[in-house]
Amino acid sequence: MRVSPLGATLVASLVSLLSLAPSAVAQNGAAPGAARPAAAAAPPAAPTGTNVAVIDVAQIFKSHVRFNDQMAQIKKDIEAFEGYVRGKQQEFNTKREALAQFQAGSKDYKDREEELDKMQSDLLVDVGLKRKAFLEQEARVYYHIYKEIEQSVAIFAQRYRIGLVLRYTKDDMKPEDRNSVLQGVNRAVVYHGGLDITDQILRELNAGATPTTQPGAQGVPQPPPRTTSPIIPGRGPKPY
Repeated sequence: MRVSPLGATLVASLVSLLSLAPSAVAQNGAAPGAARPAAAAAPPAAPTGTNVAVIDVAQIFKSHVRFNDQMAQIKKDIEAFEGYVRGKQQEFNTKREALAQFQAGSKDYKDREEELDKMQSDLLVDVGLKRKAFLEQEARVYYHIYKEIEQSVAIFAQRYRIGLVLRYTKDDMKPEDRNSVLQGVNRAVVYHGGLDITDQILRELNAGATPTTQPGAQGVPQPPPRTTSPIIPGRGPKPY
């Protein structure tokens, strides 16, 4: 145990006072050899317990029941919206094909051409707004679940007098995977001797929850697929 400079000074002062005690008693009339009452025994120091622990946050997200349920719901909403966009795409294509029935440059042709342009423009706006809403919804899920994890870890750490909890990952490096190797060599925690509290925190977070979806196969469950955006009439798929 480290002793702070203030603590060392206080101890030195107590020792000095104790060394002066016999002469002070003699001056007050007590016999130098007289027995003095025994000092009260100091209470034993309370155990400090383990003051450092580690937690695999990726594993927490992977196995967090309510997190997986909420992410699955977002994915369903995205799939439903993509179905709506595909319907608009089909409607757009049908109207564009019908445009060939009119003479180019005629009023009817121009009117239908303007209708198609407006349809495409409106759908672009809808997709942009929906994309923003989905991203915000996803961010809120991550935020609230992570705050839950923080609170649960804080309560657990205070209960068992843990002064520091470090984030680490249980996943082993894969020598054939460059990203895996880079992540591994940059880990903050190189070794720990059985200080992992991941399972304890998971049990508390999942208490009473009934899973309705299967947790991800590995790592943190990925956000709903966003490799491509919904197809926009007159345009091909484009990256989010």
